[in-house]
Amino acid sequence: MLKRLHDHNPSSVRFDLLDFFEGPTFADGIFEDRAGRLKRRFTVDLLGTVSGNQLVLDEAFRFDDGSNERRVCTLVRGTEGRFAGTCADAVGPAVGHQDSASASMRSVLRLSVGNRRIAMKFDDVFHPLDERTVLNRSFLSKWGVRVGQVMILFRKPGPHSA
Repeated sequence: MLKRLHDHNPSSVRFDLLDFFEGPTFADGIFEDRAGRLKRRFTVDLLGTVSGNQLVLDEAFRFDDGSNERRVCTLVRGTEGRFAGTCADAVGPAVGHQDSASASMRSVLRLSVGNRRIAMKFDDVFHPLDERTVLNRSFLSKWGVRVGQVMILFRKPGPHSA
């Protein structure tokens, strides 16, 4: 795999975040605290359904502690590379922008922490590694203080899927 990534020219991939998530996608991810300590691992099965300029993304999370979560989000394509998103656990709409090389998105989500639901700001960046793989890095913050980061590797089914 290292050779394949090394030989790949990122500028040759025409990236569209909403198009990428159409159909099934699989992901592996981690959450690190602000000191870089691994706190949680997870996998995600996603199914994206497109209708016009809208993508409905059904996400099923499985965490290393045995817990599961489901989130259904809707992303709507705007003009000039912009998009917006909503989901049930969001505090207001997510706002995003993409160009042919990457996408970024800002959102505030209510996360389960113990028995509480805490609103966390997410600053996401999505980078395509190839036509079937996207790396997502998200910084999480609360009251302007960074509390950690999430790294997720999204993969489309196909010859390079595990």
